[in-house]
Amino acid sequence: MDNGRISVRYARALFQTAQEQGCEDAVYDGLTRFAHNYLLAIAQFNEVLADPIVAREEKVKLLEMAVGEPIHDTLKQFIAFVADQKREDKMFLIAMKYMEMYREKHNILSTQVTTATELTEESYDKIKAFIKQTFDADAEMEVHIDPSLIGGFILDIENTRMDASVAGQLNALKNRLKQ
Repeated sequence: MDNGRISVRYARALFQTAQEQGCEDAVYDGLTRFAHNYLLAIAQFNEVLADPIVAREEKVKLLEMAVGEPIHDTLKQFIAFVADQKREDKMFLIAMKYMEMYREKHNILSTQVTTATELTEESYDKIKAFIKQTFDADAEMEVHIDPSLIGGFILDIENTRMDASVAGQLNALKNRLKQ
């Protein structure tokens, strides 16, 4: 069975269980922290989780530590179950699929905003309001700063990019002048 099917099945089972137990938000928060921490140390995680010599208990502790506090009992039990099934190395894919299911159910768009300078609270709120009005969805925003944009911002929503940066406008002008 391929990794995609495995992660979907496990994520679906966790999602259904979390819904039944009324803790889908807490599990989502934990998996979001896990995914972030996993990406920060992906090489080390993969090495430890793939090592057959590392004890199951140590792998469970590592996964729980990556989730951080607070960790809901349902997620804790799920991590132990995944370890019992020797699928620890699939935990990141499972987390990503769960997060996708959660966002879809709650009508949340994963959004990245890249700005030249720190985003003010007012600008942050305006961008969220724009997304709500345009896409009829809430936004989960991740903000990045890139001074090379000079000014303005780039908005990545799922698979759509809106470039309202000064650098983007200068590049567009440069390309038009070349024609």
